[in-house]
Amino acid sequence: MKKKILNTYLILGVSGIVLLACTKDVDFNQVDDFEVSPVVESSLIFLNEPANQFYENNAEVTTVQDSVLIDVFEDQFVQDYLVKAAFFFETQNSINRSFQLRVDFLADADVLVHSFDYTVPSSPNNAVLNSNYTEVFEGDDLVSLKATRKLIFTLSLLDGTPINENTPGTINMKSKGTFYLNIDDTL
Repeated sequence: MKKKILNTYLILGVSGIVLLACTKDVDFNQVDDFEVSPVVESSLIFLNEPANQFYENNAEVTTVQDSVLIDVFEDQFVQDYLVKAAFFFETQNSINRSFQLRVDFLADADVLVHSFDYTVPSSPNNAVLNSNYTEVFEGDDLVSLKATRKLIFTLSLLDGTPINENTPGTINMKSKGTFYLNIDDTL
């Protein structure tokens, strides 16, 4: 009998607490305010070349070029939600020659929509010199980036001591693109 009375008081007590407890209304319309801002990173270009790679057939090669086709900007998701991008370049030069990297952004039919270049200083004593460069895409530059279908990378050796098969030093370069997305319910 005591057990039955104890259970009854326990049930009444818990029910009273539940009925008298403060609760906050749940706003199910908050789903309309959904927003997420992921950041995606991707490698762009990598180079690790000794100086003698710029010497071929008894002559100095002063310009090297490479290109890559890009189709990611054709995706409607990227068109809608990409709000900013940045390309980071980290270089190390231990060659007694400065060099310039030029990056061209081409749209359909190879129309140039954006370009930038930066110069890395020479290393007169063949010690490693570090350089960094960042190109940020916002506003009109971001519109140009979204139109890009091909990137052309052109590395040019600038004036200095001629390179031959015995020239010491190395050019190291690595880069990445960082893409900032803002996914929300406004579209």
